[in-house]
Amino acid sequence: MDKAKLEAILACIAEGTIFVGEDHIIEFVNDRAETMLNLPKDLVGKDVFACHPESLNQTLTEALDQIRSGSDEVIKMTLVVGDRNLDFSATGVYLGGEYLGVLMTIKDVTEAVSREEELTSLAGQLRAAQDELSTPVVQIWDQVLALPLIGSIDSKRAQTVTEVLLERIVATQSEVVILDITGVHSVDTNVTSHLLKIVSASRLLGAECVITGIGPNIAQTMIHLGVDLDELTTMADMQEGLRYAIDRLKDEK
Repeated sequence: MDKAKLEAILACIAEGTIFVGEDHIIEFVNDRAETMLNLPKDLVGKDVFACHPESLNQTLTEALDQIRSGSDEVIKMTLVVGDRNLDFSATGVYLGGEYLGVLMTIKDVTEAVSREEELTSLAGQLRAAQDELSTPVVQIWDQVLALPLIGSIDSKRAQTVTEVLLERIVATQSEVVILDITGVHSVDTNVTSHLLKIVSASRLLGAECVITGIGPNIAQTMIHLGVDLDELTTMADMQEGLRYAIDRLKDEK
């Protein structure tokens, strides 16, 4: 295959393509590379270091030296040119063991990066929505909040629950919080500790925390763990908790 035909083929490649000879002189650049990197048209025959921002010279020198040393590793990096994200790859070209130069390819990944950022943003929104659903603090009466907990409670969720609840207590000036644990799978030392911290934090803001939905198994577990029940206000279910809250608020008036 003659040189003209080879260059015609390389010019049609969708990715940007640049070949730099062993003396750092650019021997081939296709139109795609010129467009991607915003390069002038007359690069062939020029030193590759004269065609890059000075900030990239050290990186380019290290890449060329590594390839020239005989490394068969494909060197990859990401470049940002204007508003475009480019994947840049460089690999050594050899003929019969003789080093000929470096083949550089550039791929525009702007859309892929944009999609990845969008997916990351959506995932963050989904996590936020899940956190909100896992901490449904509802104002069910004037100055009365209800927080029904469902599933398991780990440290991260307990922290989120506490933060959301305290914000709602302040925002609504609530005096009673009904913490319903009917849907909590199990209560162990960690869960009990988290519940007591929620109760204490609410109390510091002037809100009494009423725990409802304590089943027989959970009650036995809490007793076994040595929880001081005298410090807790407990009711059988949410309805009883609401009745207690309303009666307490009436007594204060």
